[in-house]
Amino acid sequence: MAPHELALVLFALGLSVTTAASALGLAGGAIISPFLILAIGLEPRLAIGTTVLGVFAAILSASLAYVRQKRVDFKLALLFDALDVLGVALGAYLTVVLLPEVLACSLGAFLLYSGIRLAVRTLRATFRERGRPLAASSQEEASNGAIWRRTIVDKDGRAYSYGLSKAGLMTAILGSFFSGLISGMLGLGGGLTDLSLMLLLGVPMEVAMATAMFGMLLTRVSSVVAHILLGNVKIELAAPLAFGALIGGQLGPRIASKLRPEVLKLVFSSIVLALGFVLLLRSALSLASMLSP
Repeated sequence: MAPHELALVLFALGLSVTTAASALGLAGGAIISPFLILAIGLEPRLAIGTTVLGVFAAILSASLAYVRQKRVDFKLALLFDALDVLGVALGAYLTVVLLPEVLACSLGAFLLYSGIRLAVRTLRATFRERGRPLAASSQEEASNGAIWRRTIVDKDGRAYSYGLSKAGLMTAILGSFFSGLISGMLGLGGGLTDLSLMLLLGVPMEVAMATAMFGMLLTRVSSVVAHILLGNVKIELAAPLAFGALIGGQLGPRIASKLRPEVLKLVFSSIVLALGFVLLLRSALSLASMLSP
């Protein structure tokens, strides 16, 4: 493939993947990295490093878009990033002493549980309270026993009120550690686990997506710098990828603002279920093959 053709392919890849991903509060690295390995033929370390830089462009762009929409809860983002660094450090260490399949199984089970619970909750609330916005039912549910209450008013004047109980606060802090652990050990971004936990704790979808995206921005800077210093980034590939990702990061939040929260939650829960099932199945089969005589 000629260099200009490859640049166009990478631009289209960055644009399409990050548009869809950022509309759900995700980055899209889980799709881009395998594509670079399988379709372009990059070795894994270069594919991961190049993806990290390209995806960072999408995270930065989408975060700015969500900040302009005034849907980012900055305090909640900091709460979910509280123990990220410790988790990343331990995750990197565990790659040496622990089988990655063990944590992958745990992550797959968590994603399956999160996806099923979120889908059931969304469908139940939709059928039970057709006359009221879903965000309102989430607000009431989250406010029960809440000791930390938040209200976010977006640029259109829509108010999102929710709260976390003492158990919810502990879950958020421990979740930040778990998110960092996954990122350090499996190379996955923490947006998926952060967003899943926020939704399970009753944070409205609109705020959860924006906050999870901004939270990823806070923790990805060090990762980008590290991969560049280690020589894991092919700039000639990362540049068109990042350019497409910058545009996709702006389009995704605009699309999300046009869709109903129920639709976004059901799409997200479907993705989580699929990823959880595949991850659990693959890691379980890998463990079984290693344990078999």
